[in-house]
Amino acid sequence: MIDLEDRIAESLHHRAPVFVRPMPKGTVARVRLRQMIASFVMLAVVAMLAGAVSFLSAVPKSYHPGGRATVHALPGTLPNPQGVQGGVDDATAAPTSDPAPTEDTAAHGTNSTVPYTEQVVGQEAYLLTQKHVVAVGHVSGIEWSLAAYDTQPYSGDQFVHFLGGQCGDLMVGDQGEYGGISFCLHTAETASDSAFAMAGFGNASDQNVGPITVYAGLVGSQVATVELRLADGATQELPLYDAPSGIDARFFEVFVDAGIGGRIVALGSDGAELGSGSLCISQAPSGTDNIGCGHGLVDVSSIVTSS
Repeated sequence: MIDLEDRIAESLHHRAPVFVRPMPKGTVARVRLRQMIASFVMLAVVAMLAGAVSFLSAVPKSYHPGGRATVHALPGTLPNPQGVQGGVDDATAAPTSDPAPTEDTAAHGTNSTVPYTEQVVGQEAYLLTQKHVVAVGHVSGIEWSLAAYDTQPYSGDQFVHFLGGQCGDLMVGDQGEYGGISFCLHTAETASDSAFAMAGFGNASDQNVGPITVYAGLVGSQVATVELRLADGATQELPLYDAPSGIDARFFEVFVDAGIGGRIVALGSDGAELGSGSLCISQAPSGTDNIGCGHGLVDVSSIVTSS
C-alpha cells in the first residue's frame, strides 16, 4: 500500500489537472483531462479505488528553444491507442470567433467533445489570448488539432521562454495523448521581421499505424501562399487557416511520410520567396520519444503514459 501511495503521489506531482492544484514552481504542468475518466463523479470513485487505476504521467523537460529537441516519456504505454491502419486522413478549418475583450487566459479543463487545446497551469504569465482552434482533422484515424494564440515576452523559470507575438500548437490525440509541438513566429532562431516560421513533430508511439510526422507553422500578412516542395519535385499548395482577430497570422499544417525530404516555402503575391524551412525530421522516430525541430520550435510535449 505504501508503494502504491508513493506511485500515486509521484504521478500527481508530474501531472495535475486544473481542478486539482497547480504544479510546483519550476515544472511544466500540462493539463490533460483523459478519456479514461468520463466525469468528475467517476474521478472520485476511481480515486477511492486507486489500486485498480494507473495514473497518467508526463515528463518535464528543458532545452534551448528552437533547433531540435527530443523528449522522453516515463516508463509505461500509451493508454488509449487511437490509430487504425487505413484510417481516415482529413483536415477541416474550424469556425473562429473573435476573442472577448476581457478573455480569460488561465488554464481550463478539456474534454473529448471539443477539439483539444494544450492548457498549462500558470499560462496567463505569457498568454495575451486564450488558445483558439483553427483546424482539426485525423491522421490514420487519430484526431489532431491546430490552435492559434498571441503571447507576450516571458523569460521566467516556470515555462519555456517566449519573445512575444503569434504562436501555435499542433497536438495529436483526442486529448493530446500523443504529444505535439508549440511554435512561434518570433524565436531565437527567426528574424525580428520574419513573415514565416515552422516546426516539425515526430511520434511513433502507436504500433497500429507506425510513425507520425507532421509540420506546422504560421505566416504574416505579407505571405500569399505556402507550398510543400518535396525532394522528388512534387509540389503542393497548403491550406492557410485564419486565426481570430487579434492574432495576426494564418496557420498551416501537413502530415508527410516518415523520413521524406523537402522544404516548405512561403511566397508573396508576386511569387517572391519570403521564407522557407526544411523538412527536418530526416529519420522516422522510434519508441516513445517525441521529436521536434525547426526554427519556429518553442516546445515539444511528450506522450502521456500509464504504467
